[in-house]
Amino acid sequence: MYANKAQLLQLARDTLAHINNDGPRPTMPDTFGIARRSKHFDGIASAFPRELSAWARSWAKFEKFLDTGVPVWKIFANGNDKLPFKTFSALPLITCPGAGACLEWCYSFKAWRFANAYFRQLQNTVLLATTQGRTHIMREFRDIPHGVDLRLYVDGDMDSLSTMRYWFDLINSRPDISTYGYSKSWQLFLDWHDAGREFPTNYLLNASSGSRYDTAMLGRIQTLPVYRGTFDALPVSHKMPDRRVNPKGFTVWAKELRDTARTMGMGKVWACPGKCGDCTPTGHACGSRKFQNIPVVIGLH
Repeated sequence: MYANKAQLLQLARDTLAHINNDGPRPTMPDTFGIARRSKHFDGIASAFPRELSAWARSWAKFEKFLDTGVPVWKIFANGNDKLPFKTFSALPLITCPGAGACLEWCYSFKAWRFANAYFRQLQNTVLLATTQGRTHIMREFRDIPHGVDLRLYVDGDMDSLSTMRYWFDLINSRPDISTYGYSKSWQLFLDWHDAGREFPTNYLLNASSGSRYDTAMLGRIQTLPVYRGTFDALPVSHKMPDRRVNPKGFTVWAKELRDTARTMGMGKVWACPGKCGDCTPTGHACGSRKFQNIPVVIGLH
């Protein structure tokens, strides 16, 4: 085991304290140095060459970033089969002032099984915390191709009004980019609105479940012009079947989710099929005004 959640959280806090001149430069945790055997087996166990772990290699890259301030991982990741958009991630919990029950099942921590995923999140969190870092984000943002969709915060969340102002200025500067996100930082969105500030017209907010805030605050969030709808994790009996491989199984699974939503008084909902790019014939529900006020639900099991 190279590291656990508690160790990685502490490393993140130590790094941010160092960036803010409140602590010494962090050193590599001992567990990162665990060597692994080479994939190239020649049949003689004693002849296995030893290699650095992925965590030690990523740590070396991260130290270069700390030395120079220049990103060593792409700030905006390219999409994949499940999420075919440009994406931005930061550290979960560290940047999530509205986190509540979601911390019990947050999928972002599962990504910490992979060194590059963790360090990309940590790098981006550090970049947001410094003037030099925000300049790097701005430059890469300007290079995003014309007319793409951007999911702002696959992991992490808006952590302050300063961060919100920074992102909204960037989004306003690129009206060709359709940006959407999920957030539990509801108080920040209300503070922004109450200060008389306008939201970008090319950004949509999904108010995700698991927030520490109550339904009264959600009611206020629903009045904001940037609000699309809620994104809710509901209990379900089993893992979602692949809609492409097992369409009948997915239909049964989605019906269970809709039935659960109905018993909770949620009314009409859209069951997320797990693949964002073609979840509807006309685009993805979470970034579409056509799904205004329709809860998008996923399974939690």
